[in-house]
Amino acid sequence: MHAPLIFEALSTAFFVVMAAAAFLTRAPHHRRRRVALLSVGGAAAVVAASYMLPADVRLWLGHVYLVAGYRLPALLVPVGPAEAGRHVRGTDPGSRLPDPEPFEAWLIRTDERWFRFRPAIPAWAAHVLELSYLFCYLLVPAAFVFIWMAASAGAADRFWAAVLLAGFACYGLLPWLVSRPPRIRYVAPVASAAGIRRLNLYILGRASHGFNTFPSGHVAVSVAAALEVFSVSTSAGLAALIVALAIAAGAVAGRYHYVIDVVVGGAVGAAAWLLT
Repeated sequence: MHAPLIFEALSTAFFVVMAAAAFLTRAPHHRRRRVALLSVGGAAAVVAASYMLPADVRLWLGHVYLVAGYRLPALLVPVGPAEAGRHVRGTDPGSRLPDPEPFEAWLIRTDERWFRFRPAIPAWAAHVLELSYLFCYLLVPAAFVFIWMAASAGAADRFWAAVLLAGFACYGLLPWLVSRPPRIRYVAPVASAAGIRRLNLYILGRASHGFNTFPSGHVAVSVAAALEVFSVSTSAGLAALIVALAIAAGAVAGRYHYVIDVVVGGAVGAAAWLLT
């Protein structure tokens, strides 16, 4: 019989909390019930895996728990994910959008203050930042593979504990801090027809739930993953931190996140690393 790893206990706790929190949201009843059932099932699956599978297999399941933690809270947003997806995929920047809710309006105001003083970004730099944002999908898996190959199972467990804590902290707030991503309201510094941006928007249109997470989950998990690599290897960790910072800069420059999302997301990632 195997003992649960730290990240498995954390994942189980997250799913249990989501099951209870489902009934504290303003989402339609059928979606609250669905999230509660999925969360209970998720918690049961984590516990079953922790006792039935060898550690080397269980460590790879952290990817699954992270994706589940991203998707579940979106079902509890009062407006449905499908409607949010239509706003993101079918609305041209600058066209008329519904008036923002108070929280989203606050995000917009803080962003406008920041961009008032931002210097112009050269076209080549904007393309680099667009490319950098693509690494938000690659950094966590690459960092895990590095730690899994270069360190111990305990280090891999700590890696997932930090990454999942950072991700769950950001994603779990979504039902109460609802906003749409700024890319649907503002034109990014790169023409929307640019190839790299089209690829980013294509991926987001099919993999994203269509809402803006505050704090930025992409930045939080990237920073946590990079710091965990740094704990194992200084040189590899510095490279991972450069990539994480590039992801954060790309998220702002491409208007994939508000500035305050990115700043707080970075702080959450660092805090998760310190706590684990």
